[in-house]
Amino acid sequence: MKQTFYFLLLGTLLACCTPVDSFQMDPIEYSVIKYETADASSIHKFYPLAADILQYYPLLDKKLTFRVAAISYPTVDPNGKPVVASGLVFHPINIKSKGVIDFMPSAHIDNDGGGTDEMYAVEALLILFGYTIIMPDMIGSGVSKDLVIPFMMVENSGRVAYDMRRAAAQYLWDEFRYAIPVETTIMGYSLGGNLALAAQKYYETNHANTIKVKEVHAGGGVYDLSVAFSAFAKTGTTLYPAIPKAILAFNHYYNDLNLDFSQVFRDDLLVNYDDWFSGRYKASELMSWMSADIRTYMHPDFFVPADQQNSEFKKLQVILKENSVSEDWRPKAHIYLTHSKDDGLAPLENAQATVRKLRRAGANVAFFTYSGDHENAGIVFFLRNILRLTL
Repeated sequence: MKQTFYFLLLGTLLACCTPVDSFQMDPIEYSVIKYETADASSIHKFYPLAADILQYYPLLDKKLTFRVAAISYPTVDPNGKPVVASGLVFHPINIKSKGVIDFMPSAHIDNDGGGTDEMYAVEALLILFGYTIIMPDMIGSGVSKDLVIPFMMVENSGRVAYDMRRAAAQYLWDEFRYAIPVETTIMGYSLGGNLALAAQKYYETNHANTIKVKEVHAGGGVYDLSVAFSAFAKTGTTLYPAIPKAILAFNHYYNDLNLDFSQVFRDDLLVNYDDWFSGRYKASELMSWMSADIRTYMHPDFFVPADQQNSEFKKLQVILKENSVSEDWRPKAHIYLTHSKDDGLAPLENAQATVRKLRRAGANVAFFTYSGDHENAGIVFFLRNILRLTL
């Protein structure tokens, strides 16, 4: 009888000490690439302008110490091919974590802009307020920089974020005996906004039993690709080379697409797209060659109504719809979507269309608009969420 009691007690203790998410998720291997320990004095490494403001914020814990680790882990590309990706995990050391935030990264046209290359990013500022941050590089950055970035590819983006969460859960348990909670908040700005909704969609659709998304904060993103491309065609301008980047990524990963680029691009871009979008050049360099006038590098059929476009653009229409995050989905978690009315990178119309579609599907979506360009609206986005989670 006494022996049975001890076995029951031991079983209870083991159950209490088992990391919930790590236990429920499929095991995954990971490797630590590098790590460092830092404190609140490192605030300027994240984003100098925001740091200039936050260093005087009374709720900033200036005694906080934390660990930032770059890890690699196995995942798959859009065709299901096994690849190794990487990302960052930020975790407080001298205080109890206030919870986990899956923070998606902003866009990088070049392959050298991943978080693991720099170790600090504005997306991780909330570590300074005691939150554990999980931030994937996504394929095409970090250790996978030799691969083509699956730009705007919703299903794969969600899968890569999920595998990063699995790896981070295992790392946090092994290193700190910290069991990440089932509940999480997802955030992201710019491309990170698209990735935040992609992660939510993947988590809720495929892993609702192991991950409970509490809420999602997304801003400045391109969510409805069809509406975004139409808006770009209408204005004829954009301050970011996202259109060719997305088209080239689709052509690379959709094996049966086989676009005839003479019917998609024109002039210098048609001659140089393979080199310009090889991942070696930053967005600023590309824009200096391409200009903000889309008419100088996109085929004239890009600017006509969808039913009048040539066969190559009609093939793309199907893929744009497939990779719009609002398609065929009713989100469960509350979504807070923000967008600038003056955004020159991500059209406001695409955010408005996404809000309408999600609300029609029964989603709980709060929508806020700001003034200012894409970068300034991003600062507002980050500061607003810091205030929301700390006050």
